[in-house]
Order: sequence, then structure tokens, then C-alpha cells
Amino acid sequence: MEKTWFKEPRYAWIGLGSLWTIGFVGALMRFIMAFFQVQISDDLGIGRGFISMAWSTNLLLAALCAPFGGWLADRYGPKRVLLISALLSTAGTGTVVFGHHPAVFFLGYGVICGLAGIGTTTTYMLIFDWFRHHRAKATGLLASASSLGLAISTPIFVAFRSLTWHDAFIVSFTLGLVVTLPTILFGIKGPRTASGGEAADSSAGMAETPELSADVPKPNRKRVFQSISAHLAIYGIVACALFACGFNMGTVEMNLVAIHQLASVPPGMIALSMSLLGVMEIAGSLVVGFMLDRLNKLAMLTLLYGIRVVGFSLLFLHLAWSPASFAMAFGFTYLSAVPGGLLIVNEYAGGKGKHTGWLLLFHQGGGILGSLVGGLSFDYFHDYQALIGADIVICMLVTLGYCYLYLSRRRSGFRLSRNKEAAA
Repeated sequence: MEKTWFKEPRYAWIGLGSLWTIGFVGALMRFIMAFFQVQISDDLGIGRGFISMAWSTNLLLAALCAPFGGWLADRYGPKRVLLISALLSTAGTGTVVFGHHPAVFFLGYGVICGLAGIGTTTTYMLIFDWFRHHRAKATGLLASASSLGLAISTPIFVAFRSLTWHDAFIVSFTLGLVVTLPTILFGIKGPRTASGGEAADSSAGMAETPELSADVPKPNRKRVFQSISAHLAIYGIVACALFACGFNMGTVEMNLVAIHQLASVPPGMIALSMSLLGVMEIAGSLVVGFMLDRLNKLAMLTLLYGIRVVGFSLLFLHLAWSPASFAMAFGFTYLSAVPGGLLIVNEYAGGKGKHTGWLLLFHQGGGILGSLVGGLSFDYFHDYQALIGADIVICMLVTLGYCYLYLSRRRSGFRLSRNKEAAA
């Protein structure tokens, strides 16, 4: 009999620790592009526009590869796809390490590392398969890996000023070989479908399905149509929510410091707000993950995007306490919107890997658009107010969308209970 820890199989927690380690190592790449842009530009003799183009290409390829990776994971298993993704990422960093040329940098980081996006869906697929009682907590813990990796990498490279972007790529390449690849091979177990666990769960669920019961008539066309409509509504609203989340992240990661600087925020306050943002990322992922396991997920996502509306509204007003307040509000919701949306699709609509890939494509597309709109709006309006206003509007629409899903599910549940009482 499989040993359990906190009602979950032991291998699930071991696998979560392995995925967390992989995410922690992967955070170094995010740090390099944020911290060493000037140094990369000077050493390779390229403009920052070229670096931005490499970053955008990486993000675009990762977005396009996500649905394909989901299909591959459904067909061949998420562990194999995750391993291929890690090999591509390691090959990309190795290309940059061993080729000191702008074209090689673009090929290694922009193209090869971008193709590693086929593994984007695999972590969610594994977590959703391994865990039954603590899925949201597991996704929250996993999301904290990148933020903590970034928080640890920053002071190390700041303290040792002799370290360069090339050194950082060497470290990333080495960790990929000696940590990431062995961790995937020996620390991650495939889905429990391989051992029949999922089949057992599925058969149990089939036995409880009213449509297959001899005492309950088969659903008519109206009910089938209503079920399809409900599923489409869930997929549509979650896709819009993930697009909005990506747009928000594109705004924050590419433009937040510039927004504060344009508003004449003191450098000390900017540094404090960015540190507070990182702390709240980790705290929010754990707290929201804990609450998602215990409360209604649709209600929680409604609240989450409502908090984002408040945060961006404060940022729009540029009050003295706006930087810190925005950091607290957005940081608390930063890492929970994507896993929360995927949990809703998995729970209410039975989403698979290919569906997860398409949904993450919307998120990546929003990130690309958010970063581009920031630059275009500044060139045209000479400020970022239009960008922040767009964030407020799309977050408000998503809040209303999740609220609609929550209320409609409550009404359908209420009607079902009344029908059961009438039949009794």
C-alpha cells in the first residue's frame, strides 16, 4: 500500500520538492535578463532593443509551444515532455555560454530556450494528478520557487560585483546539467494513471454519474446543451482571466520601475516597494493556496481580481503611499491567478493537458501585449496612465466574469437541491 503524508501519496510530496527545485534553478534566467541588460548590451555591442527582441521571441515561442507541449504530455506523459524541455533549456544556456556573439545570444536565449516552453503545462498536469486534498497548496508552494530564487540570486550577484552575465549563464548551464536533469530523472514519478489509480478514480466517478445509473433517465438534448454551454463559459472566462493576468504581469515586470520614476517616487521607496512585492509574492502564493483548498475557488478568484482592481487604481492615482500599497495588493495576487484558473478548469470542466496549453497561450499573449502596450502608450501619451487604466478595466471585467460563474453555479446548485426535495 502506498505510504501517505497528510492524506497524499508520499511520492506526490517528493515530486513537489523536485519541481520546486527545478523552478528555483530556473529563476536564475529571469534574474539575468532583468539585472544584466546594460552589461549584455555593452559586452556584445548590441542595443537594448535587440535584447528586448530576444526576450519577446523567447516569450512568443514559449506561448506557441505550450499547446503543443500539452498535446505531447497527454500522448507521451508529462515527465518525458518535462525532460525534453529541460534539455532544450540547458542547450540554450550552453549555446550562449560557448558562443560570444549577438546572433548566438539570440539563438540560444531567444529561440532554443523559447522552445523549452513545451514543458510549461507539465508541472500543472503532474500536480493535479498527484494531489487530491492539497492541490492549491501544492501549486502555491511551487509558485514560490521562482520568487525565492530571484530573491536569493539578487543579493549574491550584487555582493559579488565581479560576477558577470556570462558567469550567470555558466551557473545556469551547470545547474541545468547537475541539478535539473537528474532531479527530473530520479525525483519525479509519472502520473498515477500508469498504476491504475486514475482509472480507479474514473470508474468510481462513473458509478456515481447520474447518466449511467439505471434509476436515472439519460439526459435530454437540453441538458446536454446546457452542460456544453456551462463548460464553454468556464473556459472562456478563465482564458480571459489568464490573458488579463499576463497583461498585468507584462505591465509590472517591464514598466513598474519606469512608472514610479516618472511619478518622481524616491529611489529608496522604489527599492522598498520592489522588495515588498517579492515578499508578498511568496506570502500570497501560500495564503491563497491554503484558502483555495478550503473555500469556493470561483469566489476566491473573484476576490483576487477585485484586489487587483484596487491595487491598479491606487497606482493610477500616484499617491504618496501608492507604491507600497500596490506592491502589497498585486504581490498578494501575483502567483495565484494562473494556478487558480487552471484549478477551476480542472475541477469544473475536466481540463486536460492540451487545454492547459491553450489557456497558457492566452496568458503568454497577454504578457507580450502588456509589455508592448506600455512602450507604445508612453511614446504616444508620454506617460503610463493609459496602460494602468487598461489594467483596471480588464481586471474589472474578469472580476465580473468570475462573479457571474460563482453566482450561476450557486443558482444551479440551489435548483438541484430543490428538485431533489420535491422528488423526495
